[in-house]
Amino acid sequence: MRNFRKAALAGATAVAVAFGSATVAIAEESTPAPTTTHAPKVIEDSKGLGGSSTKIGHSLEAWEKKDGKVQANPADGREIFGSSKDNFKGQPKWAQLGYVLTVFTSVAAAVGLIVGPAYNFVVHGLPAAK
Repeated sequence: MRNFRKAALAGATAVAVAFGSATVAIAEESTPAPTTTHAPKVIEDSKGLGGSSTKIGHSLEAWEKKDGKVQANPADGREIFGSSKDNFKGQPKWAQLGYVLTVFTSVAAAVGLIVGPAYNFVVHGLPAAK
Protein backbone atom coordinates (compact mmCIF):
# COMPACT_ATOMS: atom_id res chain seq x y z
CA MET A 1 0.00 0.00 0.00
CA ARG A 2 2.88 2.35 0.74
CA ASN A 3 4.29 2.02 -2.79
CA PHE A 4 0.86 2.75 -4.25
CA ARG A 5 0.69 5.99 -2.24
CA LYS A 6 4.13 7.01 -3.42
CA ALA A 7 3.20 6.28 -7.02
CA ALA A 8 -0.05 8.23 -6.72
CA LEU A 9 1.75 11.19 -5.17
CA ALA A 10 4.43 11.11 -7.86
CA GLY A 11 1.77 10.96 -10.58
CA ALA A 12 -0.19 13.86 -9.09
CA THR A 13 3.00 15.90 -8.79
CA ALA A 14 3.92 15.20 -12.41
CA VAL A 15 0.47 16.25 -13.61
CA ALA A 16 0.61 19.45 -11.53
CA VAL A 17 4.05 20.34 -12.88
CA ALA A 18 2.98 19.62 -16.45
CA PHE A 19 -0.14 21.77 -16.26
CA GLY A 20 1.67 24.51 -14.36
CA SER A 21 4.39 24.67 -17.00
CA ALA A 22 1.82 24.72 -19.79
CA THR A 23 0.01 27.61 -18.14
CA VAL A 24 3.21 29.63 -17.90
CA ALA A 25 4.12 28.84 -21.50
CA ILE A 26 0.68 29.86 -22.76
CA ALA A 27 0.67 33.09 -20.74
CA GLU A 28 4.02 34.27 -22.09
CA GLU A 29 3.80 36.84 -24.86
CA SER A 30 6.60 37.53 -27.31
CA THR A 31 5.81 41.24 -27.64
CA PRO A 32 4.74 43.43 -24.74
CA ALA A 33 1.26 44.89 -24.86
CA PRO A 34 1.19 48.59 -25.73
CA THR A 35 0.69 50.97 -22.84
CA THR A 36 -2.55 52.90 -23.04
CA THR A 37 -3.89 55.73 -20.96
CA HIS A 38 -7.47 55.69 -19.82
CA ALA A 39 -9.77 58.52 -18.96
CA PRO A 40 -11.14 58.45 -15.42
CA LYS A 41 -14.07 56.09 -15.12
CA VAL A 42 -17.32 57.77 -14.10
CA ILE A 43 -18.95 56.02 -11.16
CA GLU A 44 -22.72 55.92 -10.95
CA ASP A 45 -24.12 58.22 -8.27
CA SER A 46 -25.88 56.27 -5.53
CA LYS A 47 -27.94 59.28 -4.40
CA GLY A 48 -26.21 59.57 -1.05
CA LEU A 49 -26.57 55.91 -0.19
CA GLY A 50 -23.25 54.40 0.61
CA GLY A 51 -21.99 51.64 2.80
CA SER A 52 -18.79 51.23 4.72
CA SER A 53 -16.83 50.36 1.58
CA THR A 54 -17.85 53.70 0.08
CA LYS A 55 -16.61 55.52 3.16
CA ILE A 56 -13.35 53.57 3.21
CA GLY A 57 -12.87 54.20 -0.51
CA HIS A 58 -13.40 57.91 0.01
CA SER A 59 -10.94 58.04 2.91
CA LEU A 60 -8.33 56.21 0.79
CA GLU A 61 -8.94 58.65 -2.09
CA ALA A 62 -10.25 55.91 -4.40
CA TRP A 63 -12.82 58.31 -5.83
CA GLU A 64 -13.50 62.01 -5.88
CA LYS A 65 -16.24 64.39 -6.92
CA LYS A 66 -15.48 66.72 -9.83
CA ASP A 67 -18.08 69.02 -11.35
CA GLY A 68 -20.87 67.16 -9.56
CA LYS A 69 -19.74 63.78 -10.93
CA VAL A 70 -18.09 61.00 -8.99
CA GLN A 71 -14.92 59.77 -10.71
CA ALA A 72 -12.43 57.05 -9.92
CA ASN A 73 -9.09 58.42 -8.80
CA PRO A 74 -6.41 56.67 -10.89
CA ALA A 75 -2.78 56.15 -9.92
CA ASP A 76 0.37 56.08 -12.02
CA GLY A 77 2.15 52.75 -11.63
CA ARG A 78 5.48 54.16 -12.78
CA GLU A 79 5.38 56.78 -10.03
CA ILE A 80 4.59 54.15 -7.40
CA PHE A 81 6.79 51.22 -8.43
CA GLY A 82 9.35 53.06 -10.57
CA SER A 83 12.95 53.73 -9.64
CA SER A 84 12.38 57.44 -9.02
CA LYS A 85 9.76 58.49 -6.50
CA ASP A 86 9.39 62.11 -7.63
CA ASN A 87 5.60 62.26 -7.39
CA PHE A 88 4.96 59.47 -4.87
CA LYS A 89 3.25 61.83 -2.41
CA GLY A 90 0.94 62.99 -5.21
CA GLN A 91 -0.49 59.49 -5.69
CA PRO A 92 -3.75 58.49 -3.98
CA LYS A 93 -3.59 56.93 -0.53
CA TRP A 94 -4.89 53.58 -1.79
CA ALA A 95 -1.93 53.29 -4.16
CA GLN A 96 0.56 54.27 -1.46
CA LEU A 97 -0.99 51.70 0.89
CA GLY A 98 -0.71 49.05 -1.83
CA TYR A 99 2.98 49.85 -2.27
CA VAL A 100 3.64 49.64 1.47
CA LEU A 101 1.81 46.31 1.72
CA THR A 102 3.76 44.95 -1.25
CA VAL A 103 7.08 45.86 0.35
CA PHE A 104 5.98 44.47 3.73
CA THR A 105 4.84 41.12 2.33
CA SER A 106 8.01 40.80 0.24
CA VAL A 107 10.20 41.37 3.28
CA ALA A 108 8.08 38.98 5.36
CA ALA A 109 8.39 36.29 2.68
CA ALA A 110 12.17 36.72 2.50
CA VAL A 111 12.49 36.56 6.29
CA GLY A 112 10.30 33.46 6.37
CA LEU A 113 12.41 31.86 3.69
CA ILE A 114 15.56 32.31 5.78
CA VAL A 115 14.35 32.23 9.40
CA GLY A 116 12.08 29.18 9.07
CA PRO A 117 14.71 26.73 7.84
CA ALA A 118 17.33 28.22 10.19
CA TYR A 119 15.01 27.72 13.17
CA ASN A 120 14.24 24.19 12.05
CA PHE A 121 17.96 23.43 11.79
CA VAL A 122 18.70 24.85 15.25
CA VAL A 123 15.84 23.00 16.93
CA HIS A 124 15.98 19.67 15.11
CA GLY A 125 19.48 19.53 13.65
CA LEU A 126 20.42 17.60 10.54
CA PRO A 127 18.28 14.60 9.65
CA ALA A 128 19.82 11.33 10.73
CA ALA A 129 21.09 9.09 7.95
CA LYS A 130 19.45 5.67 7.77
